[in-house]
Amino acid sequence: MLKTTSRFLRWSSILALIALALAAACSSSPAASETTGEATGGPDSSGETAGSTDPVGEFVLTGEMGNDRLYHAAVKLPDGRIMVVGGRGKGVSEWPIIHQTSEIYDPATGEWTNTGVTNEDRQSPTIALLPDGKVLLAGGNDNRLELHKTAEIWDLATGEWTMIEKMLKLREQPASGVLPDGRVIIVGGKSKTFQQQAHAEIYDPVSGEWTLTSEMSIGRALHTATVLTDGRVLVTGGGKVDGPFYETAELYDPASDSWSLTGEMSTGRALHTASLLADGRVLVAGGAGKRDSAEVYDPATNAWSDAGVMSISRAEHASTLLADGRVLVAGGVGRRQSADLYDPVANTWQSAGDMNFDRYRFTASLLDDGRVLMVGGQSAIAETVLAETELYTP
Repeated sequence: MLKTTSRFLRWSSILALIALALAAACSSSPAASETTGEATGGPDSSGETAGSTDPVGEFVLTGEMGNDRLYHAAVKLPDGRIMVVGGRGKGVSEWPIIHQTSEIYDPATGEWTNTGVTNEDRQSPTIALLPDGKVLLAGGNDNRLELHKTAEIWDLATGEWTMIEKMLKLREQPASGVLPDGRVIIVGGKSKTFQQQAHAEIYDPVSGEWTLTSEMSIGRALHTATVLTDGRVLVTGGGKVDGPFYETAELYDPASDSWSLTGEMSTGRALHTASLLADGRVLVAGGAGKRDSAEVYDPATNAWSDAGVMSISRAEHASTLLADGRVLVAGGVGRRQSADLYDPVANTWQSAGDMNFDRYRFTASLLDDGRVLMVGGQSAIAETVLAETELYTP
């Protein structure tokens, strides 16, 4: 009887220990077992986690374009409407469909209307609003993926596109910006032989001529170009689709036609975004290689500082400076429906909710009323090129 009781007590103790161990394991099991597998943001420089608060703002669908588009170009016209031009559409033939159409979105009606047809079919062209209200469209490639040197101008008075003097170099995936004097600079890009180019060229709308600039320290493609408040141009990163990605950044001074290296970023970036902040600094976010980090460049010190992390990594996404000084960063390759808001004063990120479609290779344009128009792009979930557009209201 004593032996039986002793064995019973020993087994009771063992079972109790097993129960305690199981309870401890359950209480410490991570909630990550319910995640979707997307990368999540870590703590930003303020110690908070990106996307940890309730979403700010909302996305609603608006008018649908006449054509589905990715790799298109978008520009805001002087009257506040948004023009989109060219881009690739759906297509299962030997060569992809590249559009010559252009359309204009009216925020007052939420509708799209057709305007002039371009003289060339173009995907990934450079677009710029000129001081007289006309629109410059240059470069890009056609349905056989041949690069264009040609350029053309759209006139609001006629709604037509007219060919102008050709660029001096063939360029694929360059970066561009409008200088304070109204000239347009187009920087780098790949050549016909896929070499990354170090030179840039400038279009003068007064003379109608293109001129080459001096060369950067290295050739760049998949980079960004941001015109600073003092008129200089900040060029960041670049590289090949699969790397290596460049940490370097350099400045172009149009007054002296010279380039100079500036502070290096914390990591190499390509297919990232750069946004000029209201205080003159530049926010750089994301990039190929699953970059979820962001950093800010200060022209006064030529130095970069940490800007925390987004909720997920992003590449081929879009970023937009809002009217209140925050930056909306949305979409990206890899089923990215979500958007994040960066607050440059607090140096923190917050969720802006989800778009109605996941998008990459799309455009985002700030409207005069403070909303943001998201246009086209590729959807991995829908497995199609999008004609759908939507509005973000902060």
